[in-house]
Amino acid sequence: MLWSTSVLSTLSSDTEPSIVVTFDSAKYLFNVGENTTRSYLQSRQTWRKTRALFVTSVGTQRTSGLPGLLMTFADAGRSKVHIAGPSGLLHLIASMRRYTYRENLDVTPSEIPLAPDDQHVYKDENITVYAFPVFPLHETSEDNTPEPDQHDPSILKRKRRASPEIRDRPTKRGTGATAVPDPSLSIQELMARSDFDPTTLSEETAQAWRRHVVKFMFPATQVPQENGGQGPKGKQKGPNRAGQTSADEPPNTAHVCQPPGLRRPLPFPERSLVGSPETWLRPTVAYAIQGPRVRGKFDAQKAEALGLKHGPLRAVLTRGQSVTIKIDDGHGNVVDREIKPADCIAEGSLPGVVLILDTPTLAHISGLLSGFADGGPFAKYWQVDSKDHVVRVVYHLCGDDVLEDERYKVFMNRFGPDVHHLVSSRKHLPDPVTFTSAAYSQLRLNQLDPAIFPLPKFTLNAVKPLRDVIGLPVTTGPMHAGLSISLHPPRFPTENENIEQLDLFHPAVRSTPLQLPDSTLASFAKARASVQSFAEGYDPEAIPGKDVSVCTLGTGSAIPSKFRNVSGTLIHIPNHGYILLDAGEGTWGQLVRKYGTEPSLPSNVWQVLRELRCIFISHIHGDHHIGLSKMLTMRQCLDPPANEPLYLVANHTVFQYLRDYEGLEILGLRAGCKSAVVTISSELIHWLRNGPQSDGISRSMAALCTSLGLQSMHTVDVEHRTMCHGLIIKHRDKWSIVYSGDTVPVNRLVQAGKNTTLLIHEATMADEEVEKARAKMHSTVGQAVDIGKQMNAYSTLLTHFSARYPAMPQSMLTKHKDGDPFVALAFDHANIRIGDMRKMHAYTAAIEQNFADLEDDDATAQVAEVDIT
Repeated sequence: MLWSTSVLSTLSSDTEPSIVVTFDSAKYLFNVGENTTRSYLQSRQTWRKTRALFVTSVGTQRTSGLPGLLMTFADAGRSKVHIAGPSGLLHLIASMRRYTYRENLDVTPSEIPLAPDDQHVYKDENITVYAFPVFPLHETSEDNTPEPDQHDPSILKRKRRASPEIRDRPTKRGTGATAVPDPSLSIQELMARSDFDPTTLSEETAQAWRRHVVKFMFPATQVPQENGGQGPKGKQKGPNRAGQTSADEPPNTAHVCQPPGLRRPLPFPERSLVGSPETWLRPTVAYAIQGPRVRGKFDAQKAEALGLKHGPLRAVLTRGQSVTIKIDDGHGNVVDREIKPADCIAEGSLPGVVLILDTPTLAHISGLLSGFADGGPFAKYWQVDSKDHVVRVVYHLCGDDVLEDERYKVFMNRFGPDVHHLVSSRKHLPDPVTFTSAAYSQLRLNQLDPAIFPLPKFTLNAVKPLRDVIGLPVTTGPMHAGLSISLHPPRFPTENENIEQLDLFHPAVRSTPLQLPDSTLASFAKARASVQSFAEGYDPEAIPGKDVSVCTLGTGSAIPSKFRNVSGTLIHIPNHGYILLDAGEGTWGQLVRKYGTEPSLPSNVWQVLRELRCIFISHIHGDHHIGLSKMLTMRQCLDPPANEPLYLVANHTVFQYLRDYEGLEILGLRAGCKSAVVTISSELIHWLRNGPQSDGISRSMAALCTSLGLQSMHTVDVEHRTMCHGLIIKHRDKWSIVYSGDTVPVNRLVQAGKNTTLLIHEATMADEEVEKARAKMHSTVGQAVDIGKQMNAYSTLLTHFSARYPAMPQSMLTKHKDGDPFVALAFDHANIRIGDMRKMHAYTAAIEQNFADLEDDDATAQVAEVDIT
């Protein structure tokens, strides 16, 4: 049986490590960090046949790509998936209930017990998965103790003590006195009560409620009542209705009987974590994936010598059963001869084993080593001469300083000499561009205008290459995307040639000058000449807000495509700060590629994050907010913390999701957190000013406007398939920006944004798809252009294009007429000053020619599998 393991994504500016185990009949994915779906698209690998997902921890680092991938599975026709992970997994999935609903998907989650044992956590005909929790532990230290020799096994037995347990159970949210429920009642009995409040539930009853919520989210699911295992068999699947919805447009659940309490916050999870609330360390899970025992080959010559002729009995032998035949004993007598499989079948190979070890901090090292020490659940994997298995490869997901800790190096050297060690460690890996197709297009457009189309930040050199780390096993290598190892038959690591062939960016960036087709060069020259022709009579200084820049981080809709990530637009107001309009999955990675992390850069990504004053989330659909939690957790990493608060403007469904999620990870929403986040309800500041506003909201809005130099900021309720708001920003310097969110054309937005300097409007569909756009509650390109005309906008920037059109929307923009807005198309990583919108408009034909000249490598084949948007 052939099987292998490969790296889907590695540790980089925009991805986290994900590992795929592949058999002919099924695939298994380990860790689902941000941009996992886009990594599949870039590598041209398929997620089809994915049977189970496993995560080593619950948090943005390892699971922020989970909601997007689940919706992609469902919309591509995948009907069933198992998910395993540590404590908190059910809470994580349940927290997604307001934006993740797929009635055709059977999701079977199982939480791995905190107490390690020898029982498997998953098993099917291909693999058996074992796991044990790795708790962070504080080391005891003694003064004047000499450093032990790095090859001394005694270093692995260093004394340790468990850190004190932190139980964080905040006071019950909400008002009024609600009685603690009777623990003897079932969840169904509790739900039947008029005063049912999920926030009062605890322990097993709370878990039962989370299971009930997951069952609602994925109606085909029969959630197991016990931890671990593969779940019950013979489940009834819901109808496969893939293609009727899209990742951006979850099914309308108005007709679905929603369980009482669904819209209330989740019960806060019990936690056992190390450190203060500002420095929580969560346990991780170590995995061992054991493949099947492969029988040896049938030896036909031995069979013939034993008298076994061709026939069905040989098949019986290959299935591991003995057979009996009639033979002549040489004396004219017919006797029975028993033939055992071992008599004519060569010795089979031992089951191969893959280890995945997640050690994010030095405090986790002792917990990991205890699992391999004598009596530990993984002690058997240090047995070099085991008769039960053979360890082939170990994936090391290492946090800062872990790889160079002497204990960890001794640990690695305890494995056999033939074991391959693949390392993910930020300090020891280069950071090449991950999404090379988009970067290659950006490189070409950089020749048109380097200011508007800057190159992404990357490096091909590690801070300290693995070869310079003394004491590692000789079989140690970097974990990079596309690296594959065959477990049966066993082979050395190999590169994925397909990924190298798809990478046009890194070879081209070294080429000086870049070789472009004559047609592209001619279109670029014509565009620059057009800009020059109007430059003499054009006074950009007269344009209000000319130096305000718009960086379009993500310009696609629903799911990412070859050239476009999902929604995210960054506004920079010089001398004041930044506003982020929506934050789809991958927004943080887009920011890092845009600004870089180099401390010497005046505006690196950490400085941008420090100066980020406002995030506006238009609505709850995943492609507009899944990247928000990552943004907020990264902001908590600022050292020193941000001096100014971040104002988050969103509706109540977004806030509920974040408050539920903060039961797993610190986002800055609670009082006392560093780098504080102040929430402002978009419903309470909509442009009609309906109803009284609280003094708290008024003070927050006043502070927000002051921090950005704004005259006002308010929202407009637009029309989409869920509650959605547009945004109106007016500055004291007499410029304004209108952002549409997702919507059909609405007059309310026109009236609220009259005479705006810049309209940023969604243009999801092509002009010939008016009916489809209306059904999905989106706008066409032509409709968005008309809104800009009705608004009398100075310029209109179109974005949020369907993944059907990964390069250019299928609509020709009409020639500009006097008095019309200058219309420009948004592209990922474009950096456009308001004063340059006319220039961007003039580049349209050249950009279109650039994409037309790009080699067609069937980039949209996987996107075309589902009904997008």
